[in-house]
Amino acid sequence: MGDISRHRDIFLFTKDAVPPQLLNGAGLTADDMTYLELGNYLTDVSQFRDPVTYIFAKQRIWRDFVIPTTRDKTQLLRGISALVAGAALAGSQVVKELLSGTAEDVAEGAAFGLAALGGILAALPSDTYADLAGADTWIDTLLGTPIERTSLDKTPGAQARRDVKHYGYLGDFFRLFIEGTTHFLFAQDVQKRTDGNWGKVNPIPESRVEEVFNEFFTQYYPHEHTDQPPYIWDASKRPSHPNMYGPGRRQANLRDGDIGVMNAVDVYYVAYLAEALATVERDWRALKRDDQAGRQRLLVRMGKLLHGVEDWFFHSNVVELLELRSFRPEQLAEESDEEFLKRFVSGVAKRRPEFVAADATERLRLKRRLYRRLRFPAYDSGTKTQSAGRLSSTRMSIPSLRHAYPAFPSSQDTSHTLLHALENLEHKAAGEPGELPAWVTSVLEQRGLEILEGLGKLGRPLVVAGVERELREWVPLILTLLSENERQRLAANVAPENWPLTPGSARPPRTVKETEVELQTKRHAAALEPHKAKDGRTENNYEQFVRYLAARGHLNERGKKAMVAAFEIDRKAEQLPTDAPGCGGFLMQFAVQLQELLDAGDAATEALNKRPDSVHGQESDNGAFSEIVGSHSLMSKDTLTSVPFFNDARVLASVASSSVFTIMLQQVGAPVAGRLLSWDEVLHHLIRFPPSSGGWERRALAMFGEKQQIPAFSDLPELARLVKQSVRPAAPPAAKPRQSKLEELEERYLRLEAEVSKYRYP
Repeated sequence: MGDISRHRDIFLFTKDAVPPQLLNGAGLTADDMTYLELGNYLTDVSQFRDPVTYIFAKQRIWRDFVIPTTRDKTQLLRGISALVAGAALAGSQVVKELLSGTAEDVAEGAAFGLAALGGILAALPSDTYADLAGADTWIDTLLGTPIERTSLDKTPGAQARRDVKHYGYLGDFFRLFIEGTTHFLFAQDVQKRTDGNWGKVNPIPESRVEEVFNEFFTQYYPHEHTDQPPYIWDASKRPSHPNMYGPGRRQANLRDGDIGVMNAVDVYYVAYLAEALATVERDWRALKRDDQAGRQRLLVRMGKLLHGVEDWFFHSNVVELLELRSFRPEQLAEESDEEFLKRFVSGVAKRRPEFVAADATERLRLKRRLYRRLRFPAYDSGTKTQSAGRLSSTRMSIPSLRHAYPAFPSSQDTSHTLLHALENLEHKAAGEPGELPAWVTSVLEQRGLEILEGLGKLGRPLVVAGVERELREWVPLILTLLSENERQRLAANVAPENWPLTPGSARPPRTVKETEVELQTKRHAAALEPHKAKDGRTENNYEQFVRYLAARGHLNERGKKAMVAAFEIDRKAEQLPTDAPGCGGFLMQFAVQLQELLDAGDAATEALNKRPDSVHGQESDNGAFSEIVGSHSLMSKDTLTSVPFFNDARVLASVASSSVFTIMLQQVGAPVAGRLLSWDEVLHHLIRFPPSSGGWERRALAMFGEKQQIPAFSDLPELARLVKQSVRPAAPPAAKPRQSKLEELEERYLRLEAEVSKYRYP
């Protein structure tokens, strides 16, 4: 989800590329197309609710904040062991690993496991119990109850819905906040809609926005994003599961050997997409002519499926492999994979436009990224604090020239993605990167602050104009998420009046005991408290901010209610009986800590850029956050800064996605009795290990290179032939399987959630 606008741009291309007669034949209008984008968008933003990520946030809170601050550490460790004993794990190797270095305490705690849990806790000193139970209650309330303690609706299979408690206050805050943002972007009754490309998305009635959001905003599932799935949680164990993580053999041949796409995609994800597309086609054909709402709902489902098709090109190394397969001279018989990879990188750097146009330092970085994208990481076994496996410091990554695979989003990757997504939702939805959006200046004007013309950039001009100071005191959470400059200030622990620092100068001495992050969270907590304003209204600062948004025409009534409710959830979280922060304070601390990691990663990248020998570094982790082999941050090509091969990924994702949609319209608009399309054949032609020559991929890129225009489905005769060859006689109806492919993959992720919740008390 690095940039939600990338998928939107593919939608806009599809909207323009599909012939009107094809839409009409399927019973659609141009205005209906918005539902396609809404499905794609909701798939992206559903990542804000990821219980697996939340579990590891819990783990870190216990490890970094609860245990170090508890008054009696020995008694706390006994208490943790007792809690685990209550889950039938006491005395096991798991407990010993979680509490390594405290063997006697663990043994003593395990002995208590025979007694009732309540009796154990009652025996603890009261102050330790308060710390332990209070922290546990706060963590569960904020980040959700574990899956094994969450009630489900009485519905079958993976479709069972967890109650709101499962996602916690934070998950509910995100749901409400994103609901408001969805109205901001899509609702018809928003008077001042955003300019730019978001403004090209035709708005729909706010009642339909509400209905679609309530049904289709869910949670993160890896199959919806074509991510490498973490079903085998410890990455070091994945090589022993080739049926999921090895290259598929569908394309293996005598000339190329065992080339293929990772089985997770080639077998499982393609099967899920094909089955779901066939179901959409069947349901579409069954609709009555006047059921427009039914067709719109099917468009939302299509948008979710197209997201997975698009993400294959953005999240994998397939476009780099396409370039590799075109490289000449080909790999020589006596040439090792390592030697060929080095020759390839050197050759590409001499002719690819983004390399040629770069200065020497940037060219070095691009070569290093390309080299690392065509490698596979080495992992060592997980530990109590890194249960998902550790990038090996002794074994090197290996060339991956015959295996097309999607990135694995690590916890840091996921955090990075969510932070940038927050910036997108708050900021980039309305303007160019680095500019102050019109809705912010509009709200500040409503507040009575005069915005001087020409001060559109975040940074020093805003400080001079007093805008940052105004936002900091009024709505500090919005400023923190909106401005990288503010996060860097907080990370540096420098007071606003001393920021930015002069290059090379020392940080001024602190004049107060509290850190800048602590001061910011205090501002936020105060901003959540209602007070009487000059106009006689009693409301908190965020409620006032949202009211101003609506008053200036940037938000409708339903969107306003959702956002106000989100900040009310935050206020409830702040009022929990603990000194710990609520949702907003937690998000601010999370964002600042992540900013520190990103800044450290950028510094590591700069250091590597001074070393020509860094291009061929074989370590899985070379110290730069965005260059870890196999990571989402390295492999992703869905932002303008995701070079090299950004345009290649964008073009191929656009062609593949719009082609699938065009083919669907053809099938439902002019069905042939007794004949059905084999969707898995179509998808396996679009999602494949690149051929050594020819193919729709090369033709599409060549056409884009000639005219700087992405070709439409009709420009690529190979795809029309593919459809013709993939139509089969309709088979007799088979017995309905116990689970759909979608339910099977959702259930796999739910099982993973139950597994990793065992790491709850590190």
